[in-house]
Amino acid sequence: MKRLPTSLMAAALGMSIAVSVLCLFAASVTEIIPLSAVCLFFASLMTWIPVREEHGYIFAAIKFTAVTAISLMICPGIYTYLYILIFGNYAPLRLFLRTRLDDRFLTVLLRMLYFNLLVCIGLAVTQFILHYDVMMFIPGIPVYIPVAALEVGFIVYMLIYKFFSYLFDSALRNKLMPRR
Repeated sequence: MKRLPTSLMAAALGMSIAVSVLCLFAASVTEIIPLSAVCLFFASLMTWIPVREEHGYIFAAIKFTAVTAISLMICPGIYTYLYILIFGNYAPLRLFLRTRLDDRFLTVLLRMLYFNLLVCIGLAVTQFILHYDVMMFIPGIPVYIPVAALEVGFIVYMLIYKFFSYLFDSALRNKLMPRR
């Protein structure tokens, strides 16, 4: 792959940060939950732009730090915390596992394990540090039903993310960021 000029990479990184913060802000002010979920998805998808370039992990770390800091100042809320805990880290993890492991089934299992670990950490923080019982929202339902719904939701998230990242890589990357 041809190298991207530094100025164009900085511009793409700034654009990615701005769109992610805008999506998180839109998710926090929107009262319609599916629309907020779409905004959160596009905020996490914007991480794919700097990750796929040379030194992508460094650019992804810069983007994650900038989006986290700006979002915590502008729109602290549940969607910002979900981005920080789970969805902002997904693109570097996906690329890392995809480039290091050849077995697709193993990479999916490792991503699911990562998701489950972060959900458990998030639930532990809300339960023990914030003293907020999340399970009170679903009284009378066995615990395995919301867990299964989260697993299915994350599998759908991975499939949609894969589709949009493929679309960006195949159709948009070379048109938006020409190589030298």
